[in-house]
Amino acid sequence: MFKTFLNTVFLFALLLFNTALFTWCVNQLELDKPESKKVLITSVQAKSYFKPIAKRVITQRPIRPSKYVTPSDHKGQPIGRLHLQFQSISTKFESKENSKLSNMLNELNIGADHSVLIFSGAAKSADNIPAPQISKLRVQTVARVIYPYTQTVKMFYRPSIKEGTVIIEFFEPSK
Repeated sequence: MFKTFLNTVFLFALLLFNTALFTWCVNQLELDKPESKKVLITSVQAKSYFKPIAKRVITQRPIRPSKYVTPSDHKGQPIGRLHLQFQSISTKFESKENSKLSNMLNELNIGADHSVLIFSGAAKSADNIPAPQISKLRVQTVARVIYPYTQTVKMFYRPSIKEGTVIIEFFEPSK
């Protein structure tokens, strides 16, 4: 078994040696030609036939009017306002806060024409670092509850609001 292994290694070494020898011979034949100069870096001059770029840069497509009607902004005072309080790091409702929101939605009889604004206050992460992502998740949790009633929901981040507080304002349909 040792003898077959040794023969295999020897044949492989001979194959590599023959391949290297063949490559060297071909390269020598190529170098012997007088018109074939091998230059690694050549000097090149290029000409440009393009017009210069315009000074006015277009950054986006023009906005075309849509055939779909978007709901207009609210006007006037809110018909209802609700303050929800979240735990320090939590993005989920407490059962008490969830029932407050459900009761408000039922009392005001919110429909598809009503509009809702949600304001979120600052939130701190576990390391006591301001984390707007937690505020965003809180607002999205509230919006998921409101969305079946009305799809006109706007969300805002206001760091001036007390930490952990989410304010919801309900508005009458605009006419």
